[in-house]
Amino acid sequence: MLVQIRCDKQSPCSNCRIANRACSSNGLGQKPREARQRVLISSQYERKIDQIETRLGGIEKTLQELVRCVKPNDRSPAAAAAAAAAVAAVAATVDKGSVGSLRSQTGSSSMCAVVDGKGEGGVNDDDYDDDEDDDSAFEGESSMAAQTAFASEFLEVAVTRSSLRELSPDMRSALALLRRIFCMGSRKCATFESSFANQKPLPKGGVRELPQLPKSLIESILCEIKASPPVTFTLIWAFFTVENFTECCRRVFFTSGDYSMATFIVVYTGLYYLFQEKSMASSHIGRARTAELLQCQNLCRDNLETALANLPLLMPARMGNIEALLLGATYAVETSKFTLAWQLNTAAVMMCQTLGYHRRPLVALVGDEALADFERKSALFWVAYMLDKGLALRFGRASVVHDFDISLPRELGASINVSDPWKMVLNLWIRHAELMGRVYDQLYSPAALGRPPEQRISSARHLVDAVEKLMRDSDELGQRVRPSFFPRGDDPGPDATNNVAYTIDMVLRADRVTYLSSLTLIYRAISPLTASSRSRTANTTFSSECVDAARRAFACHAECMQLTGRSLSLKASYLHWTILYAPFIPFVVLFCHVIETSEGQDLRRLADFVASLQPIGTISQAIDTLHRVCSVLYNVASQYVEAKAQQQQQQQQHHQHYQHVEDRDLDIMYSGEFDLYLGMLGFMPQADNNNLSVVTLGAGAGAADSNINNGMMAGNNEISQILDRIEQDQSDFNPGVWSSIIGGP
Repeated sequence: MLVQIRCDKQSPCSNCRIANRACSSNGLGQKPREARQRVLISSQYERKIDQIETRLGGIEKTLQELVRCVKPNDRSPAAAAAAAAAVAAVAATVDKGSVGSLRSQTGSSSMCAVVDGKGEGGVNDDDYDDDEDDDSAFEGESSMAAQTAFASEFLEVAVTRSSLRELSPDMRSALALLRRIFCMGSRKCATFESSFANQKPLPKGGVRELPQLPKSLIESILCEIKASPPVTFTLIWAFFTVENFTECCRRVFFTSGDYSMATFIVVYTGLYYLFQEKSMASSHIGRARTAELLQCQNLCRDNLETALANLPLLMPARMGNIEALLLGATYAVETSKFTLAWQLNTAAVMMCQTLGYHRRPLVALVGDEALADFERKSALFWVAYMLDKGLALRFGRASVVHDFDISLPRELGASINVSDPWKMVLNLWIRHAELMGRVYDQLYSPAALGRPPEQRISSARHLVDAVEKLMRDSDELGQRVRPSFFPRGDDPGPDATNNVAYTIDMVLRADRVTYLSSLTLIYRAISPLTASSRSRTANTTFSSECVDAARRAFACHAECMQLTGRSLSLKASYLHWTILYAPFIPFVVLFCHVIETSEGQDLRRLADFVASLQPIGTISQAIDTLHRVCSVLYNVASQYVEAKAQQQQQQQQHHQHYQHVEDRDLDIMYSGEFDLYLGMLGFMPQADNNNLSVVTLGAGAGAADSNINNGMMAGNNEISQILDRIEQDQSDFNPGVWSSIIGGP
């Protein structure tokens, strides 16, 4: 029988003292109140919690945009003002509790609808996971990015085989930076090229509520271009006449009726290029007038980017929409947004195919008007075709247009309102675009890499002959045209009175740089082991033909940079269309050739190329990134040549009878890591692959041998430790630097 004893209500009570436990009595004769969990939360608190979560997400996205938009080393007042504005936007959002105000101030909700389906009526940023924003864009074997991506997979092997303690501090520092470039090349994000830098939030009323130019200024511009058509309409607007442009301007500025987004894009693209052309030739009109032109150009730029960023994803197949997309793609190339250019142009190509612009009409054309309409549609298609082939080779992807599906004559029609010299230039561009498509299909596509070596070599030789003929035709055109423009044989300059003459001379020389770069890319696919005796040099990776084509490309580049004079805008336009638009293989070829041969003249060519890029970096982020990457590669090559020369001099003075042994040790100490890098990139033939006739690019070709893979697995633990130490110091290098310049979308 259990006897219950009441609690004496002391603290602690008698029962708890006897049981040696913590007293739970509150001394009031009541049981202690247990902590209760709150089950229900009012709807008001739920809304507040949701608002806080949403606001924090918006702040995070704003900070991410700030990191993407502001260059790491940019300390200019403009960059500081942009950073301050972004921070102020974040602070204002926190104070006001409005996510909408944050998005309206940063413009983050206004992204290109063609690219990612965002914008008015599109999909919001919040509908995507953060991981999806960091997806890498694919680039194939003809791109420079593919070579660095393949090298990054075997970088761990290079680290374990190197002996950093035996290298000089300068050499070790250069190697470490080069290693970081290759390592970070795989961490590329497509966001860099997926939006415009100057796009603004679209007002509720649409593009009509964007800032507009004064009507009086538009009237004077239209009168000027009617009296004297500018070069802009010759080069970029072969499918568009001054009359068409004037009618579009009247619809936008001088009528109260509705107009489409495509018409708005056509108008502001044309005005942007017109003001750009005027500002380039404004050296004699004074600073005030130049500043006014630049202000108008910037307004047109902002409106154009805002309109392009809000294009709907699904657009009907109409001629006006094709014109707007092609002009947008051209502008994207001008601003080094190649991913946007690819997607805008792809949409235009698909519309052209939907409307049958790539085929001859089944019924004979009757009348001049019908013929002119057909030739204008054909010109639209050929512009889309040229952009498609060039961008496809740059990204290492198959083009959208297939040549076997085209039945049009490969030239512009007689009714196109372009003078004969320019029409010949455009016809040369069509031929070169076809060759770029063949280079990818026959040499660098997955099917081409799987062909027997002798077949690839035969295709490469035929392509070499075609490019050489194209260059001869271009030279003949220049010889015929130049005397009519310059009867005294004087060279034109950027301030020449004959602006058309200067432009056509500049275009022909820039075309030669592009042709020689394509020629180098073709020779790049041929191993020197199978080259003819006249083109082989002992112990070299490239044939003399490949190296010679690269040197000629550098010489033509120097001529073009000199011809542009002091105009930074003209230099930037040339570099965007010539050096960045297509893979500039000559730099890579000469870099590797210097590593192999220590050729002083080629090293000087690399130095001159790097120096030519530096001034333009102030107005173009893409050129600035290219300059920084090329500077790193040049410094690596310079350090390598200097170290090798010093070691050879010491050998001659102190160890003459061990010359052969020490040369071998020197190569192991200094060249081993570089040779491994170059071998991974496909630039140096492996000892076990002497029977191969073609240098293989990319991991997809199966170029890696089993010894490398075994070594990588065996040294995995040590490699991971070394890579961890390397990645701890990234403050002096932007992870996106390599992917941004080699086409990282």
